[in-house]
Amino acid sequence: MSYTVEKGKIVSNVGVPVLPRWFCDDLVTMEVDARGITKIEYFNRSTKGSEKVFVDDLWGGMRFYIENNGRHNSQNVKECEIMPYGFSGKWHYGDLLFDYEQRIVNNSIIISLKSNENVDKELKFSMEFYDNFRLRIRKDGDNRYVNRIERNWKNWEFDGKNLVCSYDEDGKDTHIAISTDFKAEYIRRSIGNPKNILISKDCLENKEYRFIIAFDETKNEAIKRAEDTIVNMDKYMAEQNARYENVMQKMPVLKGPYKLLNDFFVLAPLYHESCKVLSLQGAIRAKTEHYWVWGWDGMSSSFAYSYWDDMDFVENALQMYKDTADKEKGIGHWFARDMSHIETSMISAQGFYVSLLYQYYLNGRDISPYYDFAKGIFDLLKSVEIGGTGLCKGCSLVPDFRDTILENGNDISAFNNSSAYCAIRAMEKLAEKMKDEETRIAARDFADRMKESYVKVLYNSERGYFAASADAETFEQREVFMAPEIKWDNQYCMDLVREHTKEILSFFENNLLCECGICFAPTWDISYDADANQMHSYWPAHTECFARLCNFENRKDLLEKVISWISCWTEILTCPEGIDCYDNVNIPHTDGWTSLQGAWQAYSMRAWYEMTVHSIVGIDFAENGLNIYPYEGEEMSLLNLHFAGKTFDIYVKGSGNEVENVILNSKALGNVTSINMNDFVEKNLIEIFRK
Repeated sequence: MSYTVEKGKIVSNVGVPVLPRWFCDDLVTMEVDARGITKIEYFNRSTKGSEKVFVDDLWGGMRFYIENNGRHNSQNVKECEIMPYGFSGKWHYGDLLFDYEQRIVNNSIIISLKSNENVDKELKFSMEFYDNFRLRIRKDGDNRYVNRIERNWKNWEFDGKNLVCSYDEDGKDTHIAISTDFKAEYIRRSIGNPKNILISKDCLENKEYRFIIAFDETKNEAIKRAEDTIVNMDKYMAEQNARYENVMQKMPVLKGPYKLLNDFFVLAPLYHESCKVLSLQGAIRAKTEHYWVWGWDGMSSSFAYSYWDDMDFVENALQMYKDTADKEKGIGHWFARDMSHIETSMISAQGFYVSLLYQYYLNGRDISPYYDFAKGIFDLLKSVEIGGTGLCKGCSLVPDFRDTILENGNDISAFNNSSAYCAIRAMEKLAEKMKDEETRIAARDFADRMKESYVKVLYNSERGYFAASADAETFEQREVFMAPEIKWDNQYCMDLVREHTKEILSFFENNLLCECGICFAPTWDISYDADANQMHSYWPAHTECFARLCNFENRKDLLEKVISWISCWTEILTCPEGIDCYDNVNIPHTDGWTSLQGAWQAYSMRAWYEMTVHSIVGIDFAENGLNIYPYEGEEMSLLNLHFAGKTFDIYVKGSGNEVENVILNSKALGNVTSINMNDFVEKNLIEIFRK
């Protein structure tokens, strides 16, 4: 490896590793390579066109040079520190060293070059890019960038200080202003594909030279943002540094024999932070690039929020999903950038909100501002119950094309109902907290009915696994089986699999397991490879059930497979949405979509993160407190874990699937497998001895 990871900061002596890489913060993202910036996206919240602004083609992207008497010398950057929002390092030019940085801050991109010594040569700093760097969206264009809204670009203009350009999409504008904090000359070479050049007029003295690329909704606002960034740059960067330093101080640290898993554990909270929409509290973009806000992408795998102490964000998310909900249909599934619904979630899959509020409750927070809305979601779930079965009607949330799993709109989805079960059980506890006895009894009875019917209707004893769905009228199972059938939103999911853990794990192992992950469907299944990319792939968001079963059945060998999947992607500093299992090798195969190199998927990060805590370390938190799940795993420690306003340093010692002794804050508790929350203090030391 050409880098090390230090508290989530990536350090490399040979430059930015594993190029190209994506960086993001708030509404701006960029991809960089060894020569400059290759792609830029801006999530203009007033438009519904594509977020992609600049995309390199055969002419390349935006390049930066130290120029010496007309000769161009491209980036030669080493001794780098890499953060989710950008990188800094040393630009080597002959025997000279310059401090160099590319960073996103204040919805602008900063490119900075600073000389550290007197420069007595005719050196200048320049930025160059072709007109074709601008992405031209067309309805019939490149299928990677097709959009129903076409784009019309205006020409670049230079006013002596700012190089500006804009495009409109369906009457809405996006403006770009490129400014400098030094005297710059603009050159446009127009033979063939026109090239735009900004170059310093004076030579590189002992000072900092900065290009600022700012984005906004009008020309004046874009110029104002660029000028504001120049004037207040140090302030904005200090605020950004403090924000990420806060994450670094709070993040848990995993120490064990799996180095890359340890690295993932400190990288994930920082890259997750970079996906937050700062101008829309509680919103998080689904990944580093391209995706905007989605429903379950922000709400699922919510224990990770607790563990890295981000419960304030959960509070904002509860408010945001409440504020943006359809008054009749409920929570959004797919949001436009103005937060209107492109698609509202199917009712049977809306329990994620209730489970998120349950997580908030477990952490000792005040649920009263959100309870009535959660109760409304519960009422929606009741409205789609089929007879008195407890099962909810509705097509599955996954995959995108439900006809590939033989669904027709008259469906009982295993995925939806497993998630709904977690929510309904959670609702019972929320109602109890709020002393709403009527709702508590209704939720209890609803969940009891669902628990009985789920196994009776969906479990296939011949396969030893659940059918993906059944007909909502005849209850006949569809002969379709897929990995994401049990969405493990909280510990109540154990109720659905408890009677068949061995058989279900055996089905995973014999039919879904491959070298690079858990395939969406068995190769013999009618749904296997039935669409463009989903149904021959592994989706990290669905790992929890498999990993839990591996832990329960004491399968260290299978858990080490999971660790190997996380490790190989962490090594290339990527967290994918989906992993292609078509080629059965445990080597990262990046693509242009679900496994985009250098991009990090938010709900994949959280899923792998909490799965590591629950199944590899072997602990979790529920209403009864901390639970311990021993297995024959390696010794490891998990330090600075957060829950319910308390911190935990946990040491797992020995190896075996029984607990020999637990020591809490120097007090021996014996061979217990749970510790009541009332027994904890603000900072806790827990030693778990297995045998």
